Amino acid sequence: MVYKVRDEADILEDNVRFHRALGVDFFVIVDTGSTDGTLEILERYERAGFVRLERVQGGIHDMKRGGEEEITRIASEMGADWVIHNDADEFWWPAVGNLKDALKSVGEPFGMVVAPRTEFVTRPGEGSFADRMTVREARFRRPAKSAHRANPRISLRGPHPVEIWAGGSPYRGLVGKPVLRTGAEHREDDPLELLIAPTFPVGVLHFPVRSFEQYRRRVEIARDNGQLERNPDARAVRDAYEEGRLEEVYERLTLDDAAVARGIDEGWLVEQTGFRDCLAACPDPLAGGETGTVGTPPDGDGPTLDDL
Repeated sequence: MVYKVRDEADILEDNVRFHRALGVDFFVIVDTGSTDGTLEILERYERAGFVRLERVQGGIHDMKRGGEEEITRIASEMGADWVIHNDADEFWWPAVGNLKDALKSVGEPFGMVVAPRTEFVTRPGEGSFADRMTVREARFRRPAKSAHRANPRISLRGPHPVEIWAGGSPYRGLVGKPVLRTGAEHREDDPLELLIAPTFPVGVLHFPVRSFEQYRRRVEIARDNGQLERNPDARAVRDAYEEGRLEEVYERLTLDDAAVARGIDEGWLVEQTGFRDCLAACPDPLAGGETGTVGTPPDGDGPTLDDL
């Protein structure tokens, strides 16, 4: 599993513990300048021998200029069978069993899995995000993430399916283009190496906003990366931050019990407590917890075509 992090101390240990228990053997993680204790957490896991820690001083733009491709290739060079592209606030949720089971179910010639995402809504209170945030969007319709077979020729611009390919250009000589089709030929001389599997053996559970302090830091990082200039909504968040009104924005994002009940009645929200229970069952890897010992429940609420 590969990902980049910055100031994710409130969720990072749960993320590593969960994925380790569900079958991830090794993590390649790049820290881009954390100051909240994230780096110290990663160093403990590095000493334990199942995290390869890279340190980069810079923001998202520096990672886009080859950083994500570099850590993906590191995973391939270390002998990974599959590379999972993740973020610290995302939890890969197999339809059944664990992640090893899910990826083993993908037969040849398929080399890439599309993992649709759904978000858990922000809830008030303190303490564990998993205990409080048990209600999510009913559909897995957020931009999908990717897992793919390891390949030394990997190229990518980001973690999403349309941004990952193996070798050359992803736009080379496709026979499907009408202007290039000269006969009833439906193959390529140089076929795509990461053919996308036609099933969804795993989905992604996203927990983007977990507390006001975490949200404030997220906004600060977005501001530093120039992401609050993109559109009117982003600029409104920037203005609220600069004017000391950010807590008002956070409160609008937070759903109370009445709002959750309405969302469930309207069908756009559902309750899912299985993740909370699954996370609680995941052993501490620093205390000898082994990989692949936990799986999702039989009714694991993984994505199907009906959920898209």
